[in-house]
Amino acid sequence: VDVGGGWFLMGSEDETDPLNPGYDLRRTESPRHWVYVDDFSIGRYPVTFEEYDRFCESTGRLKPPDEGWGRGRRPVIHVTWYDAEAYCAWLAEKTGRDFRLPTEAEWEYACRAGSRTVYFWGDIPSARHANGHNDPPHPWPPDGHEHTSPVGSFLPNAFGLYDMLGNVHEWCLDFYDKQYYRYAPERNPLKSHRMNSSQTLIRGGSWRHSYELRPGYRGWWWRSEPGLSVIGFRVARPARKNSD
Repeated sequence: VDVGGGWFLMGSEDETDPLNPGYDLRRTESPRHWVYVDDFSIGRYPVTFEEYDRFCESTGRLKPPDEGWGRGRRPVIHVTWYDAEAYCAWLAEKTGRDFRLPTEAEWEYACRAGSRTVYFWGDIPSARHANGHNDPPHPWPPDGHEHTSPVGSFLPNAFGLYDMLGNVHEWCLDFYDKQYYRYAPERNPLKSHRMNSSQTLIRGGSWRHSYELRPGYRGWWWRSEPGLSVIGFRVARPARKNSD
């Protein structure tokens, strides 16, 4: 999906997490500040097992386990940050286009899709928009979604992007730094993934943790460790040129 860039208010400061009112947003999500991102493109869905399995078959990699939930159109899980980077590099080689992971700023801009509310759809939790209800208290009914769901099973945001919140956390390009907001530049911020840190940003929450399903939530995981059953990724790239 092509996303027109622009300024947006990044982070969280005075909002209350409805599902985790004791969580201190100021620890890693403030101060809320204006950030500019250039035009870019981002995957409509997280990368699926179907897509990732083709990469494994092409490169001779072992296919990651699926917890017995099924593969196909479910988001790939049990992948490290390095696995996600390798997939992007393979896809770039196959297509001749500059695929990569989204930066943290791009991810939040794409998730918010112009909104300034707790969720991209408003301030009230909604079972129609996200798979993320395995942590009580939660508004999502116990309908058997205590696992990932096929991508696109819930309503998209205003940019037409699915599963930006819930289903799986998503690896970002940046390494994790809780002081990110104090030192990031205002235009196209990126905490270089080449710096000496083993902790990398994950965004979006997952099927397992409903209280993390906010655009401003910032989590991390060790980049060399598989994200168990709760972390996947989606691809991004710079904006298309007229010749693309």
